[in-house]
Amino acid sequence: MAKIGNFNIPEITLNKCLDVCRTINSTKDRSMSRLELSILINMSARGGQFSKLINSCKSWGLIDGREFYSITSLGIKVLNPSNSNELIFSKKELILSNTFFNYLYKHFPNIDHSDTTLIQSIEEITGCDRSVSLKYESSLRKILFEINPIIKTFPQTDENLHNDNSNNSIQISTPGINVEFKFDDEGLTAAINLLNSLKVSRTFN
Repeated sequence: MAKIGNFNIPEITLNKCLDVCRTINSTKDRSMSRLELSILINMSARGGQFSKLINSCKSWGLIDGREFYSITSLGIKVLNPSNSNELIFSKKELILSNTFFNYLYKHFPNIDHSDTTLIQSIEEITGCDRSVSLKYESSLRKILFEINPIIKTFPQTDENLHNDNSNNSIQISTPGINVEFKFDDEGLTAAINLLNSLKVSRTFN
């Protein structure tokens, strides 16, 4: 399992791991052998990439086990949400259940995948040396790019993102912009894209 200092970290993005775990989640008892899973996702059970994928799923807290994998209680919540609201909250809970990301966001709440100081931030909280941080830099930047919008959706973002439960909508209010999106997967994606575009716009202004 990949480690930075004393922290276990995933090397594969959360969405990729969720795709794999959906295969296990689809079974009656939400469990599956290592060999059976490898066959279903067309990978070698003895291969290094398969081991990296499985270890990442474990680091995310999605599965437990060695030769036989079971979906964790947190994994069940993420893979079987009753609505979009629950999906977002459970994903955030899952992300922060990883001690590394919990410490990272606690000490650097505004951390971004493109930050030039990311390596130094990682080294500061883990105590690892430069060779270790550089080894995992690329994968961690990809992961942060994916999970940052989830972490920053609740509570309010810098752009004043509001969740109106009574209307099942998301409202983004910032100077010159007042937009409301339906609170579902499509609406959330549109809201995140808008927030990211506003951030990029400010970066170049």
